[in-house]
Amino acid sequence: MSIFVGNLPFRAEQEDVAELFAPFGAVANCSLPLERDTGRKRGFAFVEMADDESENRAIDGLQGAELRGRPLRINKAEPRTAGGGGGGAPRRANGGGYGGGGYGGGGGYGGAAAGRGVDRPSGASGWEDRSYGSGDSFGDGRSRRRRSSGGPQD
Repeated sequence: MSIFVGNLPFRAEQEDVAELFAPFGAVANCSLPLERDTGRKRGFAFVEMADDESENRAIDGLQGAELRGRPLRINKAEPRTAGGGGGGAPRRANGGGYGGGGYGGGGGYGGAAAGRGVDRPSGASGWEDRSYGSGDSFGDGRSRRRRSSGGPQD
């Protein structure tokens, strides 16, 4: 079992968290996960104590505790589920088709701009602009795919 410590100040270090839990027993492991892109701390930690009894004492004893002026949220860590974050509805439910929805984007196959006579050429003969975004240039986050009919459709 491990303990989830939430609402940590971003400048808190492993030593600070381990020191907070030390009066309740030996700390076997303490980790402060980092953001993948920036390498900055994410504001929470996981603590493992030497035995279950110490973990239960620590959870009970540290309810309402503060670290560097921030009230901590301390509870039993939930086991990780397979597949990673998100869960929820399939992608198709976000805007009418695959690749749609999210951040107000287009509707995917048959969504926002499809079927309304909107012509948004990509500038490449035989290629179809799949972004449904605004602007004329081929920018970040946009994709192209080969038209299915085989020839240019002008």
